[in-house]
Amino acid sequence: MGSLQTLAFLAGLGAADPSAAEMAAPVDLSAVDTVVVTGEALSVAATTDPARPLLATLDDTEDCAAILRVDGRVLTVDLREQSSVWPRDCRPTLSLNLRPGTALALRPAAIEATLDGRFGAVAVQVHAAKLSLSGQARTLDLTANAVQATLRADDPGEAIRIQADAADLDLGFRRGTPVSYQVDARMSLVDSAIPAAAGDRPPLVSIRGEFVRARIGYED
Repeated sequence: MGSLQTLAFLAGLGAADPSAAEMAAPVDLSAVDTVVVTGEALSVAATTDPARPLLATLDDTEDCAAILRVDGRVLTVDLREQSSVWPRDCRPTLSLNLRPGTALALRPAAIEATLDGRFGAVAVQVHAAKLSLSGQARTLDLTANAVQATLRADDPGEAIRIQADAADLDLGFRRGTPVSYQVDARMSLVDSAIPAAAGDRPPLVSIRGEFVRARIGYED
């Protein structure tokens, strides 16, 4: 059986629980190759920096009920607003430094994510997303009602699939990288010097939506 490590962040009414600082201690990610995030909206900053410790931290959890659990090779993060008669503002920040190739499954209500490094499969399924990816994801699947995404890929990976009712996209690739794309939208504005995909071969970039604005090109 894999090791089980659970950290619960529970904040009460009034002053913060004095035990919260102890429970907010960083979580060791040295054995983790998959991260799953669910629940309420949050910010995520993920890196794969070999010069830094492999750790997860969760900040600004005073108004949240949150669980970080490492079970075997999977880190699960679940966020919920604290039950209260008073309005709460549960908007924590999750910071991760991961092993290269780690997979991310991000399924909170909404997310602002900055991913910098080399990741495995990245799947984002939310109502609203603001995403910045620098480096590489083996595959990127992004599904949202509304999305703003910026991609700077030194390696485009195997596939980039985006589906959204409204999408504002800026996709930049290293010059010389073979790039093909297809946009299927009711209304679209695409700025690209790269020709759209033709033939039966699946494109590298597939974008589907109602309203799409996209810039797809090479970065000098």
